[in-house]
Amino acid sequence: MASVASAEPGILRVLFLGHESPHHNSNLYYPILREALASESIQIDYTTKVDSLSPENLQGYDAVLLYANHGKITPEQFSALNEFVGMGHGFVPVHCASACFGHSPEFVSLVGGRFKSHKSGIFRATIVNAQHPVMNGFSEFETWDETYVHSNHNENGRTVLMERLEGEVREPWTWVREQGKGRVFYTASGHDERTWKDAGFQRLLRNGIVWSVGDIRRSEWEKRALVSPKTP
Repeated sequence: MASVASAEPGILRVLFLGHESPHHNSNLYYPILREALASESIQIDYTTKVDSLSPENLQGYDAVLLYANHGKITPEQFSALNEFVGMGHGFVPVHCASACFGHSPEFVSLVGGRFKSHKSGIFRATIVNAQHPVMNGFSEFETWDETYVHSNHNENGRTVLMERLEGEVREPWTWVREQGKGRVFYTASGHDERTWKDAGFQRLLRNGIVWSVGDIRRSEWEKRALVSPKTP
């Protein structure tokens, strides 16, 4: 894992926590995202170790992105992540992250919901809150993915941005939460490379990361990236 000390001012620093598994292959998808966001002044460091969630290791990061199927998190590891968010940093759980750490109701609450079941197919999730900053410059995209259904919804501080429509079912699909001084961005998209290679999905993650880090770090990033102040 690269050292955060090497990051330059204005670069957003993200810790991508994956796993060693061919299912939801984070080892394959991490480089796709890293390359897609490299020109966006977003530095992504990769690890598969849950013990990377420590106060010492999280120092210097702006956000943690979780895409894995880890089963256990210790109270100390969750406390480090929860305090990291509460102090004003970002947490970006993606797809299968909502199935992680099921023994921890506090983690489920932090995410905003838990994976329950899925089928699969080609579909397009629908934007239901186009005014939110994360939706700036983003367009709905169609891809093959798993059709997640969630349970244990935590609506406290949560705003749903996208839904998956299946008949009369309006399943929350992409949402944001504010907790303490920090922010959480979640999307259920992302089963395999068909989604990870999609420019729309990459834009969604980019926007989610930039929003999650908070206004001060976003402003510093904007100055470096020379992007519009309207960027999320």
